[in-house]
Amino acid sequence: MATKHRGPKGASWAAQAFESKTAKAGGVVRRSVATAKKHNGYHDLINMAHARGYAVLIGGGQIVIFCNSDPVINAATTLPI
Repeated sequence: MATKHRGPKGASWAAQAFESKTAKAGGVVRRSVATAKKHNGYHDLINMAHARGYAVLIGGGQIVIFCNSDPVINAATTLPI
């Protein structure tokens, strides 16, 4: 049985991530790498984020998307000012 996902009718699994209130408000969206691959949405999700000008980080089995155009700073190598 196929898993049903909330979101706009007919929208792809990847596109649904950008329809959330958090994404629309410029927040941070997180999705599991395993789930993205399961739904064949891994590359779509990343490509859609980049097309919107969003920063994407991948680590610990998670895809983290900053749904805004603010710079992302690696605090491990550079302390934010």
